[in-house]
Amino acid sequence: RSSYRDIVQLSQAAPYPGAMLAYHTPSIAVRTRNTSYSRHSHARAASRSVVARASEEDVEDAASTFSLVPADAQDGLSRYRAVLAPLFFAGGALHAPDVFGAGPISNVCGVSAFTDLSTALQALTLLWAVGGPVAGVGLLCASFVGDIAVTAIASTEIIAGIDFPNVIAPASIPTPIVYAQIINLTSLVALRAWESYENRNESA
Repeated sequence: RSSYRDIVQLSQAAPYPGAMLAYHTPSIAVRTRNTSYSRHSHARAASRSVVARASEEDVEDAASTFSLVPADAQDGLSRYRAVLAPLFFAGGALHAPDVFGAGPISNVCGVSAFTDLSTALQALTLLWAVGGPVAGVGLLCASFVGDIAVTAIASTEIIAGIDFPNVIAPASIPTPIVYAQIINLTSLVALRAWESYENRNESA
């Protein structure tokens, strides 16, 4: 009789074979998923940390290598050309419509044809419409042609703006533009002189 009760109790405790294993399986699965999630989280965190450190190092390297003062004449000329090239492209694009009587000079003079402009203004228009892109390309290519074009345009605007404003009237060259061209021309001459000085020292 006791054996019968033992069998009944065992059958109630474990109604089918493997019941205990089935009972514990969900918790095992949960632990497995938690462990996997934790590993992925640590991996992502480590990856983000590496990227952050790399970004900080890049910023520090850039900050340590960049200087407002050019390292040498070539560095100075490269910076000068990088700044001036887009400006001369823009100047050429601005004055190109004047060749067809529809640009800023034409509007100031109240004309609708290039031939209606004075000879001085026609020359100034062509100087910018043609010389602007030539100067831009020359500067980007680090060519001596770019320096010549920049010198020609800057010198013309300085002389016309200071000495012969009546020749280009009713158009005019604003005073800030004249000052900017003086700085531009002075910078180019100074950088070229610096380059010549370095070349002489290297050959000596």
